[in-house]
Amino acid sequence: MVAGALVTLGVAVGGARGEAREDWALTLLRGMSLEEKVGQVMVGFFRGAELSGDLRDSLRRVRLGGVILYSSTGNIESPGQVARLVRDIQNFSARGGLVPPWVAIDQEGGVVSRLVDGVTVFPGNMALGATGDGVLAEAQGRIEAQELRTLGITWNFAPVVDVNNNPANPVIGIRSFGSSPEEVARLGAALGRPHYAAGVLWTAKHYPGHGDTDTDSHLGLPRISGDLARLERVELAPFDALIREGVPAIMTAHVVVPALESGDSLPATMSPAVLGRLRRQGFDGLIVSDSLGMGALDKTWGTPEAAVRALEAGCDVLVFGADKGHDPEEQREIAQALIRAVRQGRIPEKRLDDAVLRVLRAKARLGIVKDPWPREGDLPLLAAPESLAVADRIAQKSITLVRGGVLGPDERGEGSVPLVWPSDRRKAAEVLVEACPALAPIFMSRDASPEERDEVIRRVGDAPRVVVGGYDLGRTPAWQALVQELGPVRVTLLALRSPYDLRAVPAVGGYLCSYGDRPASLRALGGVLLGRVAPQGRLPVELPGLYPRGWGMGE
Repeated sequence: MVAGALVTLGVAVGGARGEAREDWALTLLRGMSLEEKVGQVMVGFFRGAELSGDLRDSLRRVRLGGVILYSSTGNIESPGQVARLVRDIQNFSARGGLVPPWVAIDQEGGVVSRLVDGVTVFPGNMALGATGDGVLAEAQGRIEAQELRTLGITWNFAPVVDVNNNPANPVIGIRSFGSSPEEVARLGAALGRPHYAAGVLWTAKHYPGHGDTDTDSHLGLPRISGDLARLERVELAPFDALIREGVPAIMTAHVVVPALESGDSLPATMSPAVLGRLRRQGFDGLIVSDSLGMGALDKTWGTPEAAVRALEAGCDVLVFGADKGHDPEEQREIAQALIRAVRQGRIPEKRLDDAVLRVLRAKARLGIVKDPWPREGDLPLLAAPESLAVADRIAQKSITLVRGGVLGPDERGEGSVPLVWPSDRRKAAEVLVEACPALAPIFMSRDASPEERDEVIRRVGDAPRVVVGGYDLGRTPAWQALVQELGPVRVTLLALRSPYDLRAVPAVGGYLCSYGDRPASLRALGGVLLGRVAPQGRLPVELPGLYPRGWGMGE
């Protein structure tokens, strides 16, 4: 029935108004088998850069409602290769009479950017937060969405709208716009809205908030403390605001929130109480899980049971990402677990039908039922000069001078100032040195021994200024020790990831935040150090005991 329905109704979907699209989805749902329904609520990962036999098998047998692309699984080599891969996936699905699958990705910008070559890569959310510029956020969203849709990618798991108010957070950090719920909501909406117009679903994540945690949910189960009033004022506020903005999808977090979950043990992804709040707030879009193979769930329940509980609780789409120790083959086992749960009455079929109907309607409204293919003729437009200029503008406006000054006139000669840099980030150092030739790199490992630090100090010598590239110094004791041994007053510290690095070495003479080390940010940072670019950024988070949110010594 599904194949026939797609053939007879596909044209109608493309040219029809809303009611026709709704009718198409409902008609298709009524003709689906239980196996087909279960497939529609699953988004799974796969390995390789081509349409392999394993992927064909997953699409044919599991009937996946979507796939998710990762560079770590070899899905991404170049824009042309991605477009060919997506074309082959959609052609295979069309020949088999399958509902066109989502092609999803995490393209947040900054540190979480699966696509980095041949596309426009932006500095990231906290850099945007440091600019405070909604116009730039909207421009970024428009460019990102257009480039994703060119490749045939129809679902972006972004933006992150977690409020990062915990300096010890190991997983959100610079992925957040900052610590102000109002700013997070404003910039998240500006970044997300242009996606839909380009034919890409956007997603607010991670509900009900992952910013105030000190545990990585990839590894364990975090807990959000605080009463309901605080939760509504801080963590929940951006999600509530984006619901009013019409956000089409919200991703859950694997966090325990006692203020919302009376059982005090179920993570949000599995909690009817937590997910039910979304519906009570008027959200009628897709509730999508974070990857169900993450340690927060898998260690306690196992992925198949986690999937059953998540669907039962109210998730409409179940994501199975490329988590450590997992294989795409498990997706068949997961599908069977869901089928058994429905047949045994554990999951009411109406709950499944509601989820599938939302999925089908979302696909129809977005236009991918009629046209799921990449736009390969537009590949030459990727990373256009005007798009790269927007990334550069965001980076230039984000660099935050917190303390100290830039290089003086007598320090700007080639190789004048030692630059101590992590040895595993050599390519980033090359970009910075090209932008600021005054820097002379000296590389050191993240876990440097005392002997290696001594050698670095010997090479630095008696230089009056030393620039140090910091990557989350709070978690790298060897680098904290190096700064102390160099004499912190002569150190200008570049916070290349966490803006909280200053708390680990508060006595440094200079401190600049770039909120990431994507090329645009490094070029802007080099320009600031040389005095060619005026630092304009403002801290989007508080540095407790040191500087308030909004601080910056630039213009």
